[in-house]
Amino acid sequence: MKLEFIDTKAENAFDLLCGKVNGCVLCSRMKDSQRVLNHSSGSLDAEIMFIGEAPGRLGADNSGIPFHGDKAGHNFEELLEFANLDRSRIFVTNAVLCNPRDESGNNSTPTKVEVHNCSQHLAEQIKILNPKIVVTLGSIALESTRHVAPHLLTLKDDVRTANEWFNRILIPLYHPGQRAMMHRSFANQRSDYQFISEEFKRLTKKSVSSKLQTSSINHSVFLIVKEIFAHLNSIDYFKLHKLFYLIEYKYFKKFNSRLTNAYIVRQKDGPYCTDLHFQKIKKALPELVIRNKAGNLILNYSASIFAPPSEIDNKAKEIIIEVLKDYGQLTSQAIKTKVYLTEPMRKFLKLENEGKLNLYNVPIEFNQTVHTAIRSLK
Repeated sequence: MKLEFIDTKAENAFDLLCGKVNGCVLCSRMKDSQRVLNHSSGSLDAEIMFIGEAPGRLGADNSGIPFHGDKAGHNFEELLEFANLDRSRIFVTNAVLCNPRDESGNNSTPTKVEVHNCSQHLAEQIKILNPKIVVTLGSIALESTRHVAPHLLTLKDDVRTANEWFNRILIPLYHPGQRAMMHRSFANQRSDYQFISEEFKRLTKKSVSSKLQTSSINHSVFLIVKEIFAHLNSIDYFKLHKLFYLIEYKYFKKFNSRLTNAYIVRQKDGPYCTDLHFQKIKKALPELVIRNKAGNLILNYSASIFAPPSEIDNKAKEIIIEVLKDYGQLTSQAIKTKVYLTEPMRKFLKLENEGKLNLYNVPIEFNQTVHTAIRSLK
């Protein structure tokens, strides 16, 4: 694998914008909220941009990853998976980049002034990415696009329609949060996301092999997790993320392709897989038992006797068994050390140390040692 840097101009512009957002103090009630705009938003080459309302208190304001960690985030990721939209190939942002809260500390709707204040940042994001399709999630997000370029679209009348706007296509959809489900069922929202996928294919005049399709990836993240549990009945949640990363890494090194389309980002303690949020695992594996032991989450899983046989192919099984044999019995600290000795993580550390960069939340891609979103060192 070799280190590649592309579109440095866009990369530098995005880094400058992130710095500007981090220093923004226009909205006084959000001064203590995290500014959620970083490389975890997705690829700067993305041709589809999703715009939500604002980071959620239990979601992006906590994780730093847009639409991840709360119920709306779980729904969003499930809808992407249903429509075969690879999260690493899209860009996700919000109309307001900080979490607005009411006096009780709960999520609150952004005001018109707050949306207007943040619209300059939204306009810059669109300019930098130049996506073919912009998808708004909810009425606030749709309203925010009017500050970039005028239109007369409404969520009620124009949901799931492709509209010419600002030299690209604008598709209004409902927000994936639970409240919006009262107006737009999950079944309808699945069809909405399928519409996005079909519209993208039409625009690019490509078949299933387009950038958003992952036909070569045929393993579910949770099939891999179930196979891990078949060999380790109990596992530390921290270790699960590291073992999953090592399985993906070793599989790629051997077969030059990804095992899954999991979205993995570099966080403080190493690789973090968004698909392995503990609530998502619990939903996928109902028999899972989660215990809190001295601040650590311990996961126990025993498959039902009526469970179907494993659907993992032999190539994947061999890699999983190899990784578990080498690392499954290590302590959390020891496996963290092993992870940081892999080539992608060593490159992250080198770039951070030599370039004085903060690369937290940068997605980890295996087809190049470090994500293309990292600017070259001067």
